[in-house]
Amino acid sequence: MPQGHRLRHTTECANLERMTYPIDPDSSEHAGDYSSWFLWPGMSFQVYPGNVLNTYFWQPLDVRNVAVYRGWYTIDGKPSSVVIDALAQQDLDTAVAEDIRLVESVQRGLASKGYNPGPLIIDPRHGVNSEHSVKALNDWLLTALAADH
Repeated sequence: MPQGHRLRHTTECANLERMTYPIDPDSSEHAGDYSSWFLWPGMSFQVYPGNVLNTYFWQPLDVRNVAVYRGWYTIDGKPSSVVIDALAQQDLDTAVAEDIRLVESVQRGLASKGYNPGPLIIDPRHGVNSEHSVKALNDWLLTALAADH
């Protein structure tokens, strides 16, 4: 959901017993939650169940390439190589691998002569199928580009 120049997504973990790393549900009231924030123009962070923090920084290199920097953090900076290493690898093998394929496919589509931006699906209640976050990003980009001229 857009909030100023940030987007936020939060959900509860469906089944803590099926997690691939140990979680102490009694460590805090939100220990089983997942939250993700995107901060305009190129940073995001995610809090995974178990209060593990992941950060992303995107640095555009040119119109077709971007460098991505990631960091992983635990409560009080306590070492947790089993959790961090396992979670980082799992994320790399699943969500990141899928995202890379999707983003590269979108980039190829945007560069094609047949690209025609279609309408976005905007649910006023911000349901899971709504593209309100995509619209917010588009609006922020158009505003930033207009300010540069």
